[in-house]
Amino acid sequence: MMKRHSRLLYFVIALLPFAGGGAYAQNPENGQRLSERWCAGCHAINASSKSRAAPSFATIAAKEKITSEMIASFLRLPHATMPNSPLTPNDAADIAAFIMAMKK
Repeated sequence: MMKRHSRLLYFVIALLPFAGGGAYAQNPENGQRLSERWCAGCHAINASSKSRAAPSFATIAAKEKITSEMIASFLRLPHATMPNSPLTPNDAADIAAFIMAMKK
């Protein structure tokens, strides 16, 4: 019986990286690099950035009910006010993680 539970536990642990829509693999450092490339023209992406026409990443992170998943989903949808950036789901999750790291 114990051996069976151990195998089940190993199976569940092996599947963890695939659970939660990829949230397990978020990389804020990559998100910062991508933000510098794709977002900094319109958004202030860090404290040293100058104010821009679009909301700063700190302002986005400060929204009370915002989540990484909401940001990543928003980034993957076309918007009239945003350029069509070639973001993969992982890239969007990384940018979202970078933004959420600013939450106070």
